[in-house]
Amino acid sequence: MRDKGIVVTADEDVAQVEVQCFIESCQNCSAKSLCIGQNQSKGLLTARNTLHACPGDEVEIEIPDTKYSRALILLFGSLLVASLLGIGLGSLLSPLLPFSSSVSSLLGLLGALVIAGIVLFRYFKVKNKASLYPVIVTIMKKEEGQR
Repeated sequence: MRDKGIVVTADEDVAQVEVQCFIESCQNCSAKSLCIGQNQSKGLLTARNTLHACPGDEVEIEIPDTKYSRALILLFGSLLVASLLGIGLGSLLSPLLPFSSSVSSLLGLLGALVIAGIVLFRYFKVKNKASLYPVIVTIMKKEEGQR
């Protein structure tokens, strides 16, 4: 997905871009609060600034939809598998533990989710930080007085 916006701040390889919502369906979107806030008509996105855009520049940003979709499938799929494995492992180990089968299953579920959450947090923080950010792909109009 591509969108247009104006650079508000720029630091090294990252810029804050103010994006105007041009699509009518945005007004009724259930995820509106995630991208443009509760009562705003503009959103502020952090984007990779490989073109070194400056504040005031009008830019076009690209949001990597396929990478987001893959990341969401990985995230929720991993949590689902971890929860099922945790319940199963807790149930299998219940004869060895001083708890009932249901308590052991619950403890297995919670333990598996905590472990999966830590692993996924580290994975997304290290591996996908740069690839999941929106990217400035074109500087359409430079701010007056800039080179």
